[in-house]
Amino acid sequence: MSWSSRHLLVPLSAVLLVLSACGGDDDKNPVCGNGIIERGEACDDGNRVEGDRCNNSCQVTKPTTDAGTEQDAGTETDAGTEQDAGTETDAGTTTDAGTETDAGTTTDAGTETDAGTTTDAGTTTDAGTETDAGTTTDAGTGTDAGTTTDAGTETDAGTVTDGGSGMGDAGTDAGTETDAGTIDAGTDAGTETDAGTIDAGTETDAGTIDAGTETDAGTDGGAVDGGPAPDAGTGSDAGTDAGTTATLSALEPAAVFARSGTTGETIPEPLAVTLSAEATTDVVVQVTSSSPSVVIANNGQVTVPAGSRSAAVIVTADDAAGSAKATLTATLGADSRTATVRVLGATEAAALAYLSPETVSLAAGQTANVTVTLDIPAAAATSVALSTTGNVGSVPATVTVPANEISAKFTFTAGAAGSTGTIVATLNGQSVSAQAQVTAAPTTDHVVISEFAVAGTGGANDEFIELYNPTNEAVNIGGWKLQYKSATGGTYNSTAFTFPTGATIAAHGFYLVTGGSYSGGSTVAGDASAGTTIPLGGTAGHIRLGKTGISTAKVDALAVDTVGYGSTADSAEGNSPINGTPAAAGSYERKANAGSSAATMEGSGVDATKGNSRDTDVNSADFIIRTTRGPQNKASALEVP
Repeated sequence: MSWSSRHLLVPLSAVLLVLSACGGDDDKNPVCGNGIIERGEACDDGNRVEGDRCNNSCQVTKPTTDAGTEQDAGTETDAGTEQDAGTETDAGTTTDAGTETDAGTTTDAGTETDAGTTTDAGTTTDAGTETDAGTTTDAGTGTDAGTTTDAGTETDAGTVTDGGSGMGDAGTDAGTETDAGTIDAGTDAGTETDAGTIDAGTETDAGTIDAGTETDAGTDGGAVDGGPAPDAGTGSDAGTDAGTTATLSALEPAAVFARSGTTGETIPEPLAVTLSAEATTDVVVQVTSSSPSVVIANNGQVTVPAGSRSAAVIVTADDAAGSAKATLTATLGADSRTATVRVLGATEAAALAYLSPETVSLAAGQTANVTVTLDIPAAAATSVALSTTGNVGSVPATVTVPANEISAKFTFTAGAAGSTGTIVATLNGQSVSAQAQVTAAPTTDHVVISEFAVAGTGGANDEFIELYNPTNEAVNIGGWKLQYKSATGGTYNSTAFTFPTGATIAAHGFYLVTGGSYSGGSTVAGDASAGTTIPLGGTAGHIRLGKTGISTAKVDALAVDTVGYGSTADSAEGNSPINGTPAAAGSYERKANAGSSAATMEGSGVDATKGNSRDTDVNSADFIIRTTRGPQNKASALEVP
């Protein structure tokens, strides 16, 4: 209610009070302070204290802090909060006793006889404080809001013994122990028996209609909230499961087997349900089968125990009960996953499927694991015969696949260099094979600088440096450096190119680092760009590849490969730099073998696809000069020496 409305209502309530309490007293000669509103008076509260709602001229004034301001009980900060009107200190706390229809209005706990002095009911010295809403002799009648049964005590301001008549009064005022939420005081809802009456459910309400809003359960009102202590108050609030928020993420493997007449886990691997996170309480996943040939234990209920993420699905298989293949569906909430189970006959025999890898390439004397795989899990331990052809190497005479398994590994040892042949597995007259090749042992056991150009058709900065890995294992060069030193420089340049973390060269593969003006990007793109960090000299200089931590000194134990070119280069391997200078379209390239030449290394030459593994630690003996350059990168074909 606005202040202007209150101003109009005060005289009306006063007239009603006069008619009911004073009969037809003469108002021709008004006396201010006699407690009777007479002609010319807008109010008369029985005193002439200046500054209260009825001042010493019996005219209505606006209290500074009346009961029912925006801080009133019943507003948005009402219903059960610490500022509520109806706590044990009730109507008359610093944030007042009631809503806009509170103490001070026509239904106030203190009408014209008011519930207080100039610091009316609702101010800091209001109804309920030690000095009461009124003087020690009360601001009203003898039973008014100012006695020991005044506004704010356990029988509150506005009870039957309140300051004001029973008409329109706050007989069920906001503040009694059973109050707040009844007719008066804005249906406050905030006393000991409140929070859950008409008001309950406002923006900061305590656990009723709201139960679970962002400022809800978890406060003092959490005891009646609809959710456990960890849940209440979150965005999804009370009512959700207090157990786990994990969802169903998998039913794997996608295809498994079960042997007829058995009960247990599937083979060769257990079929299991998997959650997205560890369960905080036991989580039950429902699993159904499309065929009676596969029955899930415990009526299809698979329990993931608290603290775990997965649980095996236990099945009973019967090949006579239905189709040989069943689709199992796992469901948790809105999530579902499927997998297939094939039912095997009790004695169904397995056959060979394949050998892997399909091709084995090793240097003489090296070994590799080869796997023989069956089409179904073996009913019993099964022995598979092994052999080789073409003197390509050796294998054990047999390998055994255990019962209920589908594969087994064995070791192949490469034979004579340059030989080719097959690895053969045989079972019950059936055979499967894999190709085998024995390569020449690498002449170099480290990554090398294999080709580089110090200029090109694109100018002096049309440069590249190519690396080659002649070994049979991938090499991680992340953090390694490419450095440059001039022909007669005392140290390598402080600027260098550092390979990115995780950079790797595959066995028999390449890695290409390009300069700032590299012109071959449209055909063979660089794997990394050095920009201008390696300013290669046009006629002489040095390139060095070093491991992480290499210094700029001319000699460093972390150096992996060094190439000096041009007759004046003073730090070439073997003190013998590459002689000569390529044409504008040419490059320097490491040989594939001792007999390699420019003719065999370029175009369709016999050594063109045999890599660049020649390294005698004499640069002049290990490199040729190409007429046309041929950079290769990580995407280029592997080249086996």
